[in-house]
Amino acid sequence: MKYLLPILIAGALCAAPLGAAEAPPELAQMCSTFFNQLRDNKVNEAYALLLQGSKIAAKLEDVSKLQDRTSDMIQNYGTVSGYDLVNVEFVGNNLCRMTYLTRSDTAPVRWRIVFYRPSDRWRVFNLQIDDAVMEFFGK
Repeated sequence: MKYLLPILIAGALCAAPLGAAEAPPELAQMCSTFFNQLRDNKVNEAYALLLQGSKIAAKLEDVSKLQDRTSDMIQNYGTVSGYDLVNVEFVGNNLCRMTYLTRSDTAPVRWRIVFYRPSDRWRVFNLQIDDAVMEFFGK
């Protein structure tokens, strides 16, 4: 009986990695909508929804660069066929970075989306796209 508590604690630690965080439901939904629209090759619509209320949305040149980079990614690697949430990290309660991996015919692509909540609603603060997936393996 005295060994039960350590066993339960060890089991809980094995079930979820230390520092693991869950994505806020509203952010998970925003990202799901975004990646599903990319899957349907609706790049402009995907960004229009994801960037609502973001300072990025006000910078048309930045939005255009993101759309072009995403279209190039789809052309080079193939249509997005699916996506996986790889990591969720928080700094405090109002800054969250979500890392996704999209799947396509040729290669995976890493997406790092930083959300900021200055008051009542999350907004995209930063978005990075690359194919540096070897970094997932510490290389």
